[in-house]
Amino acid sequence: MSVVTLGEAMLRLSTPRGSRLEAARSLDVHVGGSESNVAVALARLGVPALWLSRLPDNPLGRHVANEISAAGVDTSRVRWVSDGRVGLYFVEVGSAPRSTTVWYDRRDSAITGMKPEDLDLGALADAQYAVLSGISPALSENMREVSRCFVEEARLRRARVCFDVNYRARLWPVSTARAALAEFLGLADIVIASERDARLVFDLEGTDHDVIAQFQATWAPRAELIVITQSERGSIALGTGGVFRRHPAIQTEVVDRFGAGDAFVAGLLWGLSNGDAESALLKATAAAALKCTTIGDQAQFTQAEVAQVANTDFSEGVVR
Repeated sequence: MSVVTLGEAMLRLSTPRGSRLEAARSLDVHVGGSESNVAVALARLGVPALWLSRLPDNPLGRHVANEISAAGVDTSRVRWVSDGRVGLYFVEVGSAPRSTTVWYDRRDSAITGMKPEDLDLGALADAQYAVLSGISPALSENMREVSRCFVEEARLRRARVCFDVNYRARLWPVSTARAALAEFLGLADIVIASERDARLVFDLEGTDHDVIAQFQATWAPRAELIVITQSERGSIALGTGGVFRRHPAIQTEVVDRFGAGDAFVAGLLWGLSNGDAESALLKATAAAALKCTTIGDQAQFTQAEVAQVANTDFSEGVVR
């Protein structure tokens, strides 16, 4: 199996726990971005992964590419440009009752100027999966067209399209997002969405089964698998033939929640490549749980580590 992802990667600047951003004397630096996170997690799981993007040829752009490449991702098709910038986001790490807060500084990042001709579509030649999230088409009109070209080329080359809704209210309003995302959902083979996004963006109501069935019938009719994640409640899935599955969450001590959804996507694709939907959901859940135990956006865990968590009975509380 090989996977190609398309999307932005950013620099995350986080306060040490217990510090306020306005008074911070130092910030921890991490590289993050939904599609690049998926690529990193897959590469660490032994799956060949290639990441398509557009970066400025400066120290920050090279920092981003170097870290993603160091995890085993093929970054050779990244488009390097002399203008633009690397997007930033700042995280003030909270402790209850103070929540963790995020501020974005990503306007005019290099990828927003990406055009279809910047895409090296030859990267999709041997891909089994093409991965895109709803963040990419939200970044700019250019990126909406680039995302469309990416998905259409993937389908022409018979790669299965995996689309993660990943709605971001700070990028576009629900009304705009719903219309734009509908196009990508209609072309996707595998769809992942949080329960919040499914209900908010697509105005779905009712029981869990009602929500996922409406989602498939109205928004993703050709999808062979739809997964709705429910945080502490686990996840639900609807596959071909109307098979409904429910999978519980793995109890996790959360160190850093950022990137957990991307680890879930990677674990799901890895699981589907060598098993059925049931085992894939288990591996996806394990990968997301593991990500929550480490600082940073990227899930860098091996097959053995994910499999161990997926196959462990934690009822006794101690693994010996």
